[in-house]
Amino acid sequence: MQPIIIASEKLKLYKELCRLCEFVGYTEKWRDRFWEDLLKEEEIYKEFLYYMEHQDFLDVYKVEGMSVLDIFVWQMRKFNLRLDRGKNGEECDKMAMLLETFRYMIDMKRKEESPEKSDGQGCRWSMEMRNGMDEL
Repeated sequence: MQPIIIASEKLKLYKELCRLCEFVGYTEKWRDRFWEDLLKEEEIYKEFLYYMEHQDFLDVYKVEGMSVLDIFVWQMRKFNLRLDRGKNGEECDKMAMLLETFRYMIDMKRKEESPEKSDGQGCRWSMEMRNGMDEL
C-alpha cells in the first residue's frame, strides 16, 4: 500500500479559493476549472499562493513579458474605462478582478504555448493597445 501524502498547503489554498469564489459569486464549475488549470501551471500557482498568504503580489513570473501585477493594473484600467471614470468605486469588486487576473494569466500562458490558439496579435498587444477612445 502506498503512503498517503497530504499537501496541507494545497488543501488550505483550495479552501480559501472556495471561500473567495463564494464571496464573489462564482460558480463551482468556474472554481473547479480554475483550480484544475492553476495546478497545471506551477509558476502561476506559486504567484497565487503567495498572494493568498501575503495579500500582496510576488510578481516574479511573467508571460509575454507581463507579470500578474501588470495584468491586475490592466484589469483595473479596463474597468475604469467601462465606467468612464478615473477611479474605482464601491461597484468595483477587486476580489473578482484578482481571480480574473490569475485566470487571464493562465490563458495567456496557454496561448503562448499554443500558436494555433493565438489570435495573431497576442494578449500583450491587447493589453498595450486597447486603452479606450479618450487617450491621446
